[in-house]
Amino acid sequence: ETTYMETYIGIGILGVFFTVFAVAIVAGRRHAKAMKKFSGTIGFSYMPHADDDEKFLRQFNRLPLFSRGRNRDVWNVMTGKVLDFGVTIMEFRYSNNDASTHSTRSTSTQTVVILESGRLNIPLFSLAPHNNKDELGKKVFSALAPHFAKQLIPDDIDFDSYPLFSKFYLLKGSRKNEEVVRKFFNSNVIEYYENHKGLCTDGAGKAIMCYELDKVLNPEDISSFLNQTIKVCEMFQRAGGSTPTL
Repeated sequence: ETTYMETYIGIGILGVFFTVFAVAIVAGRRHAKAMKKFSGTIGFSYMPHADDDEKFLRQFNRLPLFSRGRNRDVWNVMTGKVLDFGVTIMEFRYSNNDASTHSTRSTSTQTVVILESGRLNIPLFSLAPHNNKDELGKKVFSALAPHFAKQLIPDDIDFDSYPLFSKFYLLKGSRKNEEVVRKFFNSNVIEYYENHKGLCTDGAGKAIMCYELDKVLNPEDISSFLNQTIKVCEMFQRAGGSTPTL
């Protein structure tokens, strides 16, 4: 009797698993179809999958998000132009395997919006919410090997005048450009992010990217998020002025 019960339980678990898997496949196909239709309504080209994910991502390799984790995948890629910006919108997933990732999940999937323009002159930086688990790991590593930690882990750029921003966000630049990044993050920029907690941004040279960690946008939400990304981009342009970047 026990054997029969265990068999029934096992069959039930498998049935639930396959049902969830089938529902996920159907939902994914429905979402992809909606994304393709949306791309046409805004005059963008659409690509369901990149032939080679890593090769496709190399064009954006200076943006820090795309160096996080492993097993990186991109799909539902839309490209076009808005104003004088080249725009790429896509869904990006990576597996978490080190302290460079900020998600609390085993995999992280998000819709990202990338703007590119010859008018941009953005310093290399990454802005995302703090992850307490990652921060604890870094503190332990710094305590055990302070010399190596200093070389391998760039310092978080904090602002004494904005403790709430510094508590919520992890802002990083390169080893050489902290002062330049600080100039870009003026009071207007910091206050904007304080009012839009959860908005993540990467910048590098001629490109800037916005996303919300672990959030995949529905087609009806993309236009407003694209407009927000353009607003962020223009905000950084005003903040940077003629500031040289690194």
